[in-house]
Amino acid sequence: MRFAIAVTGAVLLLAGASGLALGLGAFDAFGALSGRPLLDPALARFARETGWFLPAAAGAAEVLALAGQLWLVMQVRAVVHQRWPDLDPETRARARAAADVLHRDARGLPGVQDARARLTGTADRPRLRLNVSCAGDALVGEVYGELGAGPVERYRLAVGMPDLPVVVRFRPEAERPRRRPRGRRPQPESA
Repeated sequence: MRFAIAVTGAVLLLAGASGLALGLGAFDAFGALSGRPLLDPALARFARETGWFLPAAAGAAEVLALAGQLWLVMQVRAVVHQRWPDLDPETRARARAAADVLHRDARGLPGVQDARARLTGTADRPRLRLNVSCAGDALVGEVYGELGAGPVERYRLAVGMPDLPVVVRFRPEAERPRRRPRGRRPQPESA
């Protein structure tokens, strides 16, 4: 979905930039394009003869612009609620303390290297987002079951939301090779 939106935005930006360049005369080397009317003469004549064409086109453009603005507001609202949940200060403090306990408990599970918990959403629809980094050989199904039965359930009780939806995202981490300390290279021993 993001790719389609990015392509659409790029095409619209390119169309707007070329229209601006055309109006400023940047393409006059190919002929006097900026002196020509914006609409084809047949279309201009049709618009002049019918009284409904231009108001209908303007209305459709306004409805499309309003829909785009509403969509943009909804996207910004979703990002804001992910970063700063719409919760009272007491619930935030309990969630912060419970997240520390959840982080500690999750790291104690076999195969889990790291876990990050964040309470997101609105006051009406809160949710817990849990990002778990596992070792490459960890059994994700077992880790998921142990998370749900233990640390996540204790988090729900600590926050006071027994029906809190949880989104768990697993990220496997390959073991990194150990680096040698910087400095001098070891010299072969001479006999």
